[in-house]
Amino acid sequence: MECPHCQSEITATPHVFALGMDQDGTWQISTLRCTACDRIIANVCNADGRIFPAWPQSTMRPRLSEDVPAEYADDYHAACQVCVHSRESACALSRRLLYRLLQTEANAGNDGLADQIRRAVVGQSVPDYLKEGLRTYSRLARLDSYPEKSTHPEGLAPVEPGEAEWLLDVLQSMLDLYFVLPARLQRKQTSLEEMIAPPAPAELHEGTSPGADEAGEAGTIAAAQPAVPPESWTAK
Repeated sequence: MECPHCQSEITATPHVFALGMDQDGTWQISTLRCTACDRIIANVCNADGRIFPAWPQSTMRPRLSEDVPAEYADDYHAACQVCVHSRESACALSRRLLYRLLQTEANAGNDGLADQIRRAVVGQSVPDYLKEGLRTYSRLARLDSYPEKSTHPEGLAPVEPGEAEWLLDVLQSMLDLYFVLPARLQRKQTSLEEMIAPPAPAELHEGTSPGADEAGEAGTIAAAQPAVPPESWTAK
């Protein structure tokens, strides 16, 4: 799992404590300590797989790079903020963003989301690791069982355990691929080209022109040679 404090990948096993049962189900508390930042992570969970963060109180994901266009970044950040309170709403925002990215960046057409994913995973514009991520999302979200998720990605629909978080992971990877990495490489390339560019030619002294030094030198040499009288021009 990813630590909500420091975003490090950790494998610690949580301690689970039963709270009891009520008309909403069976409840328990899950706690663990991040092995990277040494902070406590506590969640309230139920038997249906719903997780409600107790500490930290929200899903803390790093903000996207400024290289990501605002039209995409705004939807992503909104989905992150609402995910703790409503995973259905978070998935609706995320599916809408995924649909737009597959349409505009992956050239996957403008049919339903399920069809877009099928085109993307057989095409050449998406790297293999993202193809696997999209396949996993399609199975996890059960797009074939809930066609409304595909035909109306912006609408509210039932959410499977782990679906909202995985979809945000996939979106973050896609935004990095299409916007962050190219911009970062372009900045490095521009900096490198400035380093290896040939120096600008030195400015000529004021009042001189190209070849002036050579012409002046030739005139000095000619003046130093003795004049040959015309009577010596006749061959002997």
